[in-house]
Amino acid sequence: MLTELAGRLPPALVTLTPAQLDTEWPRWIERHDRDIRARLDQGDEDTVVNWMLFGTTFTSRPRAILGAVEAGTTGDRDVVVRRTIELIEARLDDLLTALATPGNDERRLFARSLLQRRGLRFATAAEREAARQYLLAAMIRVASEQEQIDQELAATGSRDPLAEFVGRSRLFRTRGLSLDASLIPNFSIEQALTAMKARGVLEAGGIKRVAIVGPGLDFADKDVGFDFYPPQTLQPFAVLDSLVRLGLAPAAGPEIALLDISPRIIDHVTRAQARAASNIGYTLNVPLPRSTPWLPEVRAYWQAFGDRIGAPAEVRPPQAIADLAEVRGVRARPAAVRRMSVSNLNIVTQRLDGERFDLVIATNVFIYYDLFEQALAMSNVEAMLIPGGFLLANVSAPDLKSVTIRPLDTTTTLYARGRAANENILDFLVWYKAHAN
Repeated sequence: MLTELAGRLPPALVTLTPAQLDTEWPRWIERHDRDIRARLDQGDEDTVVNWMLFGTTFTSRPRAILGAVEAGTTGDRDVVVRRTIELIEARLDDLLTALATPGNDERRLFARSLLQRRGLRFATAAEREAARQYLLAAMIRVASEQEQIDQELAATGSRDPLAEFVGRSRLFRTRGLSLDASLIPNFSIEQALTAMKARGVLEAGGIKRVAIVGPGLDFADKDVGFDFYPPQTLQPFAVLDSLVRLGLAPAAGPEIALLDISPRIIDHVTRAQARAASNIGYTLNVPLPRSTPWLPEVRAYWQAFGDRIGAPAEVRPPQAIADLAEVRGVRARPAAVRRMSVSNLNIVTQRLDGERFDLVIATNVFIYYDLFEQALAMSNVEAMLIPGGFLLANVSAPDLKSVTIRPLDTTTTLYARGRAANENILDFLVWYKAHAN
């Protein structure tokens, strides 16, 4: 791989001779593992910024979205800008007030701890002003990064969704690692598994061991600002539910290994496992925004979610949220949680030696890495797959001879139709197949 990517290697490796690479490689891997893990902090900061803009539980003010301040402005851009700034500053003040007295709220405690690690405090007016300026600077950074991403996408000069998908495949390579997640993208996984079964590439009861790379933690939705329920991990339960529904798992259910570098996710799953050991299940809140024109099959997926791993649970969202979204609750059985394990693993620099899986799932993971890192990750994934096993990933991975895992097919999933083709909400999920021997 190092030979094939000569000229495109990281600066610390590009000038080394083969002999020097042999010596330097273990040290570089160790340093790069630390560098990747350090990106979690920036991703957590991005999450707090999004929560400040869109959250609903720490403020009664409107969400900072387009249209929130436009009433009565008659299109006056200066007025809209001024009102937007005033709204954001007011929301920020409300957040700082909430962080000063967090109580037992998990999100407030997390945001407060994150800022405290940066030396910020909340006891005095001067301390709150310092935290205020810090978060304003973080918001400006997030907005600047988004502008750069938009420019990079525009530079592709294509309205073809598949071409855009390829362009997006390394789009977040310089951003912080985000844990944010929601249920609906898991519909594309069920669609892909359905197609794979229909094609005969997956057999009934054949998925005995699954690994999920970066399962995610639902903290605060970037569109509607769902934060009325405790943080939750959704993908492990969605994958288990789909595999059972499609008859792809054995009767007892598959083993599901969660692979992540985030202490937050590892701690969250570990606590869920401890409750399951005491026969306590796991409650999932699954909101569906009313503002999106979801296709009927997406709505059907949302309505059926969880029926193979649990039972309906009563949820009572605040009226403000009920106006924005339909909300279902699912109480997953303790047995579902007990099918899961969690490991601290960096897919770019590490693999589980001696572990083999029939299926690996990695959605919205590889997009955070550059070409070389993706090649390393694909190599690690293949080493953990059984011969002929599959990886499902929504990324166009590098085509290298040194990495033998290859795309077999791609599932295109449409979630909602816009007025124009380029406004459709869709996703592509690639079926990568490991070498047979």
